[in-house]
Amino acid sequence: MNLRAAYQLNSKVWNILAGTLFTRTALFMSVPYLAIFLTGQKHIPLLLTSLILAVNPLAGVAFSWLGGTLADKLPLRNIILYTPLIWGTVFILFYYAGSFWSFLVLNALNGLCYSLFEPASKKVLSEESLPEHRLLVFNLRYTAINAGCFAGPLLSLLFNMKMSLFPYVILGIMYILYGASTMFFFRNTSAARTSVPAQAKNVRSLQALSAIRKDQVYLLLIAGMSFSYFGYSQLNGTVSQYLSGTALLTDGTRLYSILLSVNAVVILAAQFAVLRLISGWNPFNVVLLSNLLIGLSFLFFLFPPAYLPLLLFIAVFSLGELLIGARFDALVDELSSADNKGLYFGCAEMVKLGTISGPVAGGGLLGIFGFQAAWPVFGLLVIITLAGTGLIRAARLRHLSVLNMKKAGFGTVPLTDKSLR
Repeated sequence: MNLRAAYQLNSKVWNILAGTLFTRTALFMSVPYLAIFLTGQKHIPLLLTSLILAVNPLAGVAFSWLGGTLADKLPLRNIILYTPLIWGTVFILFYYAGSFWSFLVLNALNGLCYSLFEPASKKVLSEESLPEHRLLVFNLRYTAINAGCFAGPLLSLLFNMKMSLFPYVILGIMYILYGASTMFFFRNTSAARTSVPAQAKNVRSLQALSAIRKDQVYLLLIAGMSFSYFGYSQLNGTVSQYLSGTALLTDGTRLYSILLSVNAVVILAAQFAVLRLISGWNPFNVVLLSNLLIGLSFLFFLFPPAYLPLLLFIAVFSLGELLIGARFDALVDELSSADNKGLYFGCAEMVKLGTISGPVAGGGLLGIFGFQAAWPVFGLLVIITLAGTGLIRAARLRHLSVLNMKKAGFGTVPLTDKSLR
């Protein structure tokens, strides 16, 4: 990691990064175990549990355009202050929920809050850092997420909270404190500085969405990445349900917690070495490789369940996840302009279409074939995930075509990242 560049980051960036660390720690104490809790403690059927899991990203996708538009039109300070306060209250209410419908509504509100907060926080990181530091900033954010992913499951095991919703209370308190902290760190930030120029406010949302609709490179990239997220979503859905439900393992729930921590350890240990290795790669090739790794990782479930194949699964899966985290947000940042950056970040949440369909498809396959038949379940997950490689490759080819046309005199190349050329 470039320590000199890290020292040059301002307090607003560090506030977002620190808040990400603490909230994600609490998040991974609670959310990965929701499916296990709902089926094991609340006795909600497998399919209904999958619907509860899927409604979160569904709400995120449905309101992604809204979150992005608001991030471009409203003062960012207001969004990152008030949204965590509401979000934290929603998490606390999980502790008091008891029925399928209450969990469904709360998880939908969870997704709505996410769609409002994420574009704004990413835009803050982009606006408050120098262009040459943005890849580092987005990777520091990813580091904070994975530090939370490492600590959260361990804390859940330590305090034996995996079959309780009390961690959601802790999660809610952390988000409320996070929102309150922005009152201090963003106290000198004016609305004019955190919003787009006045002339940009007059651009209608439909016109901005039309610009995205015409961006074939962006749309192909998002479509391809949705298959990567389909595969990624299996870790918190199908994998957790399979390991906790199969009779071939004696303590699958505990093993799942270990896999989550190994996932974070692999990413934390390898992240900046991998970042240096891929720094000169075309970013489209990076996210293409990530899709291949995530898809192929499920092949290890075709072996008899044991520690070695499961550890190999999480190692390959983690490298694929790492490549997404190392490059996807920065790639979206590079493809967007200053006037529509929030909208690009917001609409990038469309990749969560894969996260919506992932738990439903995985839960449905487990329901059809059972917990003892890994071959048809994970074999089909491999095939579906790898379908994204063709779309990502098409995005790269289209991007090269656009660049060649501009170099031939049909325009100027707006992107400064040489790896994109």
